[in-house]
Amino acid sequence: MLERIFSSPTQIMLNKSMDAAWLKNEVIADNMTNVDTPGFKRSEVIFEEKLKKVLYNSTKDVKLIKTDSKHIHKKEKDLADIDNIKPEIRTINNLSYRNDENNVDIDVEAAKMTKNKIYYDTLAQGMSNEIRLLRMAITGRG
Repeated sequence: MLERIFSSPTQIMLNKSMDAAWLKNEVIADNMTNVDTPGFKRSEVIFEEKLKKVLYNSTKDVKLIKTDSKHIHKKEKDLADIDNIKPEIRTINNLSYRNDENNVDIDVEAAKMTKNKIYYDTLAQGMSNEIRLLRMAITGRG
């Protein structure tokens, strides 16, 4: 029962995005930790591009969820596309900023960390709003 309550497209997207942002934070922290390691190549998390692609493709067709046999038959796929998005860690090998072949720029990584924190906080606020709406629907009051 709870799976159905917490499985709206918005909640799935928020949950996956928060997981990807958390992973991105770990990857950026690893990059920053290895700023002075000779030969180290920075990594990045690829997720937002995949999410944008799925969301763009899903807006081409209206998604209908059939909860009653009398509802209009749904022809397109379920939410499997959103549910199957996975973040990918990609190592950037083609750049080097220094003679020791390390390609980490600490200022760039710090800016990415800050941007990612703001992104994560925004997602957390969205998830909080979703839970608040569920609570209102269950209790009938805010």
